[in-house]
Parts: sequence; C-alpha cells; structure tokens
Amino acid sequence: MMADGTAIEWTDATVNFWWGCTKVGPGCDHCYAETLSDRFSTGHWGTGAPRKKIKGAARLLNRLDNDYAWWAADAQIGQLHPNSRRRVFVQSMSDLFDLEVPLDWFGEAWEKIVQCDRIDIQIVTKRISAVEKRLGAIASTIWPGHAGLIVTVVNQAEFDRDVPRLRALKAKLGIPWVGLSCEPLLGPIVGDFSEIDWIIVGGESGPRPMHPDWARLIRDQCAASGTAFFFKQWGSWYPQIDRDRDDPDWRQDYSRRFADNDRTRWLNLEGGRGFHGERFHVMGRIGKKAAGRLLDGIEHSAFPVGGRC
Repeated sequence: MMADGTAIEWTDATVNFWWGCTKVGPGCDHCYAETLSDRFSTGHWGTGAPRKKIKGAARLLNRLDNDYAWWAADAQIGQLHPNSRRRVFVQSMSDLFDLEVPLDWFGEAWEKIVQCDRIDIQIVTKRISAVEKRLGAIASTIWPGHAGLIVTVVNQAEFDRDVPRLRALKAKLGIPWVGLSCEPLLGPIVGDFSEIDWIIVGGESGPRPMHPDWARLIRDQCAASGTAFFFKQWGSWYPQIDRDRDDPDWRQDYSRRFADNDRTRWLNLEGGRGFHGERFHVMGRIGKKAAGRLLDGIEHSAFPVGGRC
C-alpha cells in the first residue's frame, strides 16, 4: 500500500497521501484498492465518503528522494551498482485529482511532489478533466519535470474521450511524458498513439477476462507508433483455447467440454460470451501468478524512450 518496495511491475515504490476514491467508470467496478483498503479501514469509497489521510507519506517521499544514490543488485553480473533514480507511483490507493479530497490535502501532496525532484514520479488518474481545475485551485503553474501523467482508459469510448485531453495537457503544461494505463483492458482499442510515450496493458485480477487480441492490438499499434509497451499481467484469466487455431472446423462441443461459468469463460473479440462471435476463445481462471505476464511467450517491459520515466 505504501512502501519503498512494491510488487507492481512498472514501478519501484508507492506513496499514498490518502486512501479512498469514488468509482467513475467500468474499470473501477472491481477496484483492488477498495478491496485492500477494506481489510484495514472501511468507509472511504464513494461519493461523500471521507478519505483517510495517511501519516508518514511526506516523510517516505522525502526518504526516497534523499536516497537518490540507490544501490541495486545486478542479476547479470552479480555485483552492486548505483542506480541514480527511483520510479515512485504516487496514489496507488486513490486518485491524486479526486475533487472530493480536501484541497489542502492536495496542496500538501503537490508541494511535496514538486519538491522531491531526485526521483521519477508516476501519477495515474481517471480524472483527466480535473487536472487543470485542481492545479488552478492551489494557484500552481508548475508541472514538475520529474513527473509524468498516466490516464486510465479501459475501452474505446474512454480512449476517444480522454486521449485528446491528455495530448492537450501535455502540450499546455509541458508534461515531460504521458501514458495510458489500459488495466483492466475491457475491449479492443484502435486509435492514434502519437505523442503517447508509454502504454501499460493488463487484465483484471477479478471476474472479467481480457481477450488476447485486445492486448496484441495495442502491442502492434505501439510498435507502429514508437510508443513504449508494457504488458503488466494477464490477471486471473489465461487463454485455454483459440478456436481459429485449435478448432478451425468448429468440431468441439464447447458446452460439454468447457462450461461458461466462474472458472471457464467463453469470450469473443467484442467481449461477448457467445461462441459464434469472431475470434472465440475459451479463457480459464487460473490465478494471477499462474497466468503470468508473457504475451505470446514474450515479456514486454518497455519504458519511455530516454531511459527512466
């Protein structure tokens, strides 16, 4: 939840100034942060719910910033070497631009983010339309050169709505890099990836499987546009049967061999559960660890061009 180490594959550490949020889209339906938070303190999710301020967040960000000569093990040569900058994901348990958070909380967090310039800050938001509003409310005209902005888009509608806003913000505020978090990816996305520096793709660790072709489609568009592609995880589900590859004559009786239920899900390219749909797959719920993060046998772990983000 907040530590100088993390299991999140695309960052090195997480810092949370508060917990709690309000769900604003389909990607929020099975929010991991809400589930995790409820184990310790309930009642921080939803409209009007009080967010929980986290003591020690500023102190941890300071410590990460001061520990800029970070020593990390090099697995290839078995030696220690200095790695000058850490990636730090701010607000993994909330949204930095949540308008229901007290303004002074946001102001304190932003001041600390701007100040800690020896680490690379990663900010993820579902509220791209609130970014300028929130900064204006604290009279901030500075976007720190060591921070990037990622917007969550999980389907085509969110891509079409929010990516133009993200491009405009990048140009207006001078944001050094911007990205998309397509997690959980809930459908195919096709569009213009220019000026988007990084895309993270992942399936849901919950009840909704991700079609393999959705991830491949983004991977291939990233390759064409020069956008860094990071495949984070399959989530709980992994493809068991690709009908076009494994059963091109449609001879299998799926209703007998593979029930459509909580453990085995039929999924076609459009996200439907009918096995007559295009690119029908049988997805098995095998768990996040077993599913892993290889896409077509390859680990995709690219970061924006220029090194660290």
